[in-house]
Amino acid sequence: MTNKARYWSKHLSAIANENITTKAYAEREGLSAASLYYWRKRLKDDASDQAAATTPAKRQLVPVQVAPFSQARGTCTLTLSPGVHLELRQLPDPQWLACLAAATAGPVR
Repeated sequence: MTNKARYWSKHLSAIANENITTKAYAEREGLSAASLYYWRKRLKDDASDQAAATTPAKRQLVPVQVAPFSQARGTCTLTLSPGVHLELRQLPDPQWLACLAAATAGPVR
């Protein structure tokens, strides 16, 4: 990823994390809303191209087993996409995270 792409990606992540409109964020930060929309599309297209090159053509469901939580020592929040958050009482198993990442990679249908 180029420095320019990282710069815009940082702003797009901030928009998603703050749950603010792109226009409001652009006005607040003194940025062009059109540039934010452009980079959102460009980065999404780049990610889709990379996912298509590295994933099988057919998506499969990934089985998930949920075990009872033990005594919680904090929470873990996973952001799957802008506005979609999964809050867990503890850190999940790394294999489970890898399966979740693989199952949710690529464009939303």
